[in-house]
Amino acid sequence: MKKLFLLFIFISLTPLIYGQTEEDLSMLLGGMVKSDKWIIRKDAFEEEFIGNVYYENEMYKIAADKALSKRKDKTYELSGNVFLSRTEDNTTITLSAGRVFYNQKKDTGFALAAKKAQVKIVYTTPENVYTLLANKVEFSNKANSFKASGKVQLSDKENTLKAEEVTFDRDSGIFEALSVRPIMLGKNKDGSYALEADKMVVNTTTGKFNATGKPQGWLTMEKSLITQENFKHSRK
Repeated sequence: MKKLFLLFIFISLTPLIYGQTEEDLSMLLGGMVKSDKWIIRKDAFEEEFIGNVYYENEMYKIAADKALSKRKDKTYELSGNVFLSRTEDNTTITLSAGRVFYNQKKDTGFALAAKKAQVKIVYTTPENVYTLLANKVEFSNKANSFKASGKVQLSDKENTLKAEEVTFDRDSGIFEALSVRPIMLGKNKDGSYALEADKMVVNTTTGKFNATGKPQGWLTMEKSLITQENFKHSRK
């Protein structure tokens, strides 16, 4: 599985949803944000923006139904039709969710799905489009970890991975897909393929790939178009 481009999503998403600088977070403070209503709670060091919340500069766009900033706790929350985007060097990363929370002190956060739609993260480059769908996405900048759970789907133009849970540890470079028989489908230069197993582990540093727990799949050669039995893993 040489074309594991979809794993690049996890590396590329970090500028958008990992901990931002103090300067970046200031966009949620003061009158820079447009909204229908702006409430300041001086004693609690809180600011809340309600209704058609919107912020934009040359790099970022933020939209939500509500935004809450707690300066003392250094926590920031967006809720209701949340949309975030960052554009830089011909690449764009967007996130759509029902709720997004970030704790700057702990440098951790999460994104939760809306009632009728999953969390959706899209990374667009001139060469490809990488998409992540999940019910919940959790991230920790200090621990350098990333987790997506609940009907997870990772895809690019030619590859798709479906699982109940995927994790990525940036320090070790280990990516794992597990729970309820994750399956990977796609194409490479040799043809189309499919792989199913109880657990899939990729070391993004070494490139080593391991599928365990009754792995099975096939590779259909584009030239010969032999049956799917061309490539079938032995069960463990």
